[in-house]
Amino acid sequence: MSNLAVIFDMDGVIVDTEPVYRRYNQEIFKKLDIQVDEITQRSYMGGTAKRKWSILKEKYSLPQTLEELIELQRTIFSQKEWNYKQLFFSEALPLLKSLKKHGISTALASSSEMRRIQTVMDQCELREYFDEIISGEDFERGKPDPQIFLHAAEKLGALVSNCIVIEDSFNGLTAAKTANMHCIGVRHKQINMDLTQADRVVASLADVNVDELRELFSLRHV
Repeated sequence: MSNLAVIFDMDGVIVDTEPVYRRYNQEIFKKLDIQVDEITQRSYMGGTAKRKWSILKEKYSLPQTLEELIELQRTIFSQKEWNYKQLFFSEALPLLKSLKKHGISTALASSSEMRRIQTVMDQCELREYFDEIISGEDFERGKPDPQIFLHAAEKLGALVSNCIVIEDSFNGLTAAKTANMHCIGVRHKQINMDLTQADRVVASLADVNVDELRELFSLRHV
């Protein structure tokens, strides 16, 4: 089973940042004098800032350029204090440790910018548990496009059919399925996302273990 590879999303899977992003986004929306409905918010969750602001710019006819909107978000987010250790889903650590112990390749493939990913890795002391760390900012098309997951598989030297993706958003699961990868959806306690595409849905990473991952892997290769 050494060919099995596991690819993790970060926001909503490793750290509980989605509710925080929502609060800070409301500040930005207030500055832009727009009210963003729930359906629209869910439409860009799990994607890059570029995709998010492309959607909002078109929907609300915002006069700012896409670059200006992304920079506005970056400026406001950078003014906040981020304690990712407090936002860390502690149940992720036993799973990561077990994957490492069993020699199963892992990648982090997040839509967040690399600077934020690196901060999460450092504050939560997680670097040693990932063989590859990949940011969506390095790709022209973010989730739901599968490019980031296909790149992760390539970096890990794994066949796409040997990869299991762990995600929390509709866009992330769409990307995994489009990449022909098995996927597990993690349900958020506060945000009701459409996880119907997932091969399995769990309440938290405490419900995921190496034996179950191997079973999912085996089912694909019967």
